[in-house]
Amino acid sequence: MAHILLVEDSPEVSLSVREILSAAGHTVDEAATGKQGLERLKASKFDAIVSDIWMPEMDGISFLKEVRGAGNKIPIVVISGGAPNAPLSYIAPLASTFGANVVLYKPFEKEELLGALKSVL
Repeated sequence: MAHILLVEDSPEVSLSVREILSAAGHTVDEAATGKQGLERLKASKFDAIVSDIWMPEMDGISFLKEVRGAGNKIPIVVISGGAPNAPLSYIAPLASTFGANVVLYKPFEKEELLGALKSVL
């Protein structure tokens, strides 16, 4: 199966996503911020990334820009619940513009996440 980098600041969401991915046979490394995610990308090879958008230190859009700006073609699934100042209708096109292959809206079903990963791997 795939080696996935999960970039998510919410411990509850991170735990849930990790359990879904692990149960499906994937190995998961985690980062709580975009900056940590970039460090993990430099240290290891991953088959795909699952990333939140709204995180401390470096948000997911900046993270996407950095990953794609470095020429990295790794598949990226963005997960987002939106934010008070940025509705989901704004997030999806923005994330896609900066390199997300798929955007899922929280809360999502296990099958949606696994299907999104399958479609990009």
